[in-house]
Formats: sequence, C-alpha cells, structure tokens
Amino acid sequence: MNLDLHAHSQFSFDGERPMEEMVAAAAARGLSELCFTDHLDFDSPVHHIPDYTARRAEAERLRPLYPGLTISLGAEVSLRDETCAARARETLRVAEADFILGSVHTVDGVDVWSDRYYNGLDKKTAYRRYLEAVAQELPTFPEFHVLAHYDFVAKYAPYPDRSVTLDSAPDAFDLIFRYLLDSGKGLEINTASWQQDRPWGLDILRRYRELGGEFVTVGSDTHGSERVGARIGEALNLARAAGIPYIAAFRKGKPHFYALGK
Repeated sequence: MNLDLHAHSQFSFDGERPMEEMVAAAAARGLSELCFTDHLDFDSPVHHIPDYTARRAEAERLRPLYPGLTISLGAEVSLRDETCAARARETLRVAEADFILGSVHTVDGVDVWSDRYYNGLDKKTAYRRYLEAVAQELPTFPEFHVLAHYDFVAKYAPYPDRSVTLDSAPDAFDLIFRYLLDSGKGLEINTASWQQDRPWGLDILRRYRELGGEFVTVGSDTHGSERVGARIGEALNLARAAGIPYIAAFRKGKPHFYALGK
C-alpha cells in the first residue's frame, strides 16, 4: 500500500496548493490513496474551519479524472479541552469525514511551532511537556481515529539533535499508548517532523507494539504538491521493523486493514 493519509489542501488555512495539483502529484507518484485532513482548529483565539461543502464538491469532480487513486476526505482536529472538542464535534456534523486525526499543537496556550515554546527549555523538558499534554488531552475528543504526529514537538525544535526517543518521556508514552489501545485507536507515523534527517521512532513503535498496538497510519503532512507521498516507504519500513502487522485506511470512520508483510 502506497498511501498518504495526512495532507492539507487549499481548504486548510495553511494550505499552499490546490487539491487538483496535489491529486495529480499523488497519481504521478503511484499512490493508491490520498486523504485530505484539512485543519479544524479551536485551540487558539483564531479558529480555522474548512469549507467542507466546497471541498466535497472538488473531490467529487476530481475522482472520475483519477480512477486509480482513492481520494478520501478527513479532518485534523486540534485537541485542547472540552470546549474545543464541543465546537469541533458540532462542526464535523457536516464534514462527512472518512478519517479524523487528533493533534496537539499548543501547550498551555503556546503554539509548539513558535520560538516562544522552546525559550529557556532544554530538549528533554520541552519534549516531556509536550508529550504530557498529549496524554492529558487525548480523552477530551474521543471521536478521533488516530493520533497524529506524536513528535510534532520536534518539527520546529532548535536543538542540534531533534529526534524523539522513548526515553524522552517513557511514562507519558505509555499513557498515550494505553489510551489509544483501550479505545481502539491508532498511531500515525508522520514523516514531516524528520525534515531532512534520518527517520526516528523505532524504539517508540516497538513499545507501542509491545503494549498491543496492531496498526498505524502513515502521512506526509504535506501542505503542497512537492511533498505528497514523501518518505512514506521509510515510514512503512519502520512499522515493519517494529513488528506492527497492519497499516490502516479509513472509510466513513471504519478502519480497513492491510497486512504490512516483511
């Protein structure tokens, strides 16, 4: 399976390229599926809400033009508290989303992509605070299917070695994984945080598997056409090396499992 289940089109506030261009790139690169998980954010004073009606119409227009590519529609919901969750829940009633990612982008009201978050913090402290926030906020929105980019804190980190390892916060990782597994949810391997570095996360995925994790999803988190499908093969190899048996894709909220093999 060569699929990318985390992409942002022009219907995301930070989308850079039209859906049509991204679909064309996915088809040219031999992807079997591309899922548009445009941002739905209520975790900061500025809210981001896609035009779901226009997005659905555009996807329906493109599907007949690319019969070899599944174009699915999803949402990336920023988690924070019950108020954010209630607003997201109400908005998603009209989204007809196949797939919902749950994401944490802020800690104590501070954007994790901003320099302000890291000021005065060493790597271990910055990463631990983020992972503890993820563990705390996951239960606020049980409608999500998969936790996105557990390592988002590394994406904009200023440290020479940005890699996230299990020992960054092993207790927080266990809380995260136990919640996901107890509620039938999965974990995403997101290739964006690596940037140009070597992939990391094998120790984390092995712990996820040790606790009972059976599936992951993979996504490039691209906001333009140039990174559609980027490094998905490396993500799948990590999952295989960790012994995870399945990759999943979602249809109308239901997982479809595909064996990873050797």
